[in-house]
Amino acid sequence: MPPFIEPSKRQDSAYRWVILAMVTLSGFLVMGFPTTGLSALFSEIAESLDLSLVDIGVIWGVGSLMGIFTALVGGSLIDQFGTRRTLVVLCLATGVFGASRGFAFDFWSLFLSSFFFGMVQPILPMNFVKLNREWFRSRQLGFASGVMSAGFATGLMLGSRLSATVLSPLLGGWRAVLVFLGLCAILLAVLWALVHPPVERRRGRRPDLRKIIGNYRYVARFRELWVIALAVFGVLGLMRGLGGYVPTYLREIGWDAANADTAMTVFFFCSLIGVVPISHFSDRLGNRRLVMAFGTSMMSIGCALMYLVGDSFWGVMLAMAIGGFCFDSFMALKGAATTEVEGLELALVGSALGFVGMLQNIGSSFIPPLGNALSTNELNAPFLLWAASGAFATLVLLSYRRRKLK
Repeated sequence: MPPFIEPSKRQDSAYRWVILAMVTLSGFLVMGFPTTGLSALFSEIAESLDLSLVDIGVIWGVGSLMGIFTALVGGSLIDQFGTRRTLVVLCLATGVFGASRGFAFDFWSLFLSSFFFGMVQPILPMNFVKLNREWFRSRQLGFASGVMSAGFATGLMLGSRLSATVLSPLLGGWRAVLVFLGLCAILLAVLWALVHPPVERRRGRRPDLRKIIGNYRYVARFRELWVIALAVFGVLGLMRGLGGYVPTYLREIGWDAANADTAMTVFFFCSLIGVVPISHFSDRLGNRRLVMAFGTSMMSIGCALMYLVGDSFWGVMLAMAIGGFCFDSFMALKGAATTEVEGLELALVGSALGFVGMLQNIGSSFIPPLGNALSTNELNAPFLLWAASGAFATLVLLSYRRRKLK
């Protein structure tokens, strides 16, 4: 059993590095790899289940649709029940629902399994972010968030590269890959139960709808939180659209599977390179939103280039490199900035993360299929919509001014 560490002493304990290692591993196995792994498998899934590009866009977006509502409830439940219990339950549920997608036999069965998967998976990053805030001081929070996002980025990069070309042939098809990833999430639920330090039991803790509503009415008063949430709305719409569409788009314009998967691998490899130094730089600069705005600008430029470069191999790789360089650092700083909203109590950090998660999942649910619908006119037209989504995020971030962190 792990040692009992009082909450007031966690930020000075060496055990915080164990927690950060677990958060990073979880980001890799439960969030990063399964996300792009699914998009890389879409061509194989579409052929097996006879899905159109619009169908694929709906499946890609529905994973976040239920998260619009569960993020709100989940954020408050994290505050109420603590990170240990919620992590174990959510990893277990993510594994079960994620594996169930491997048994889909048509569009609607895949839609429903993806819908339930999307109920639970979007809550997990909020747990990870709150854990970092509990275990790290502000002067190290950007660095810790960057390391956490490096796990996400590594998973995103390898998922796009290995799922279709390595794991699918090795395990016997896309169904076996999704089941395998689900089992990994279940294993992590067991690890979190063993590794997370125990906490004092609080009796009589039951979900209270009035308290949940009250918490969200309170955190919604923070204008700074709205700025972060709207920026995340734009960026996650861009990223989910790009990540779900690019592998299939490149195959449609004549690329082979290996090169098509390489494009998103470059996106996430560049993101992995940039995530820790950019996140750590925000600690030094003391202005996370300015660094985030730089990242959203880079993502918009990358999307716009995808519209312009056509089937040019090096043009696509350049667009992916520019678009990807700041993505995971943006996600790391989004979480850190949310927990540091001026005047926000640590006890309500989960609710604040749930509020941001709601806007994040709205963007993830509606912007990708909206972009995919434009592909019926021109295959590259979706990139313009997603570039505009990133530009919106940049403008929102630059509209707010706050004093530097102390």
